[in-house]
Amino acid sequence: MKSKTILIAYKDPIWAEPLSEFFRELGYRVEMATAVTQTVQRVLDGDIHVLLLDDEVEAMTASELVLLLKSVNRRVQAIVISSQESLRVVRRLRSVGIFYHAMKPVDLEELRSAVECAFAKIQREGFIEGLFSFFGPGRVMALCSS
Repeated sequence: MKSKTILIAYKDPIWAEPLSEFFRELGYRVEMATAVTQTVQRVLDGDIHVLLLDDEVEAMTASELVLLLKSVNRRVQAIVISSQESLRVVRRLRSVGIFYHAMKPVDLEELRSAVECAFAKIQREGFIEGLFSFFGPGRVMALCSS
């Protein structure tokens, strides 16, 4: 992983701006998006590793957005920062594969820890995939005896 990049996709700048500054001070590269198309494009580009998502972005719920983003890049880790406490909402978020669910108002130390764990998971999975890449589809070197 070249640089640790976080994308904050939000509708509410009241919590997005302080989060951005907090993670920049910790040494992360932080990008911001207010539109679904921006968010999807950044994930498609391949340099986003961890997402911090608001309840909804452009009338798309966090669970719908995570489902879409996971279909684009299954390794991206989504942390949803929500104001909804509904068990139904939390179950839906978990079912689409979020990494972590935080509640507003957000505890910065809790969020820092979740982001660190998300990057550790990405690194672990990348190492394992690289270690066992010869089991996957692709070219296999053949030994010839001539």
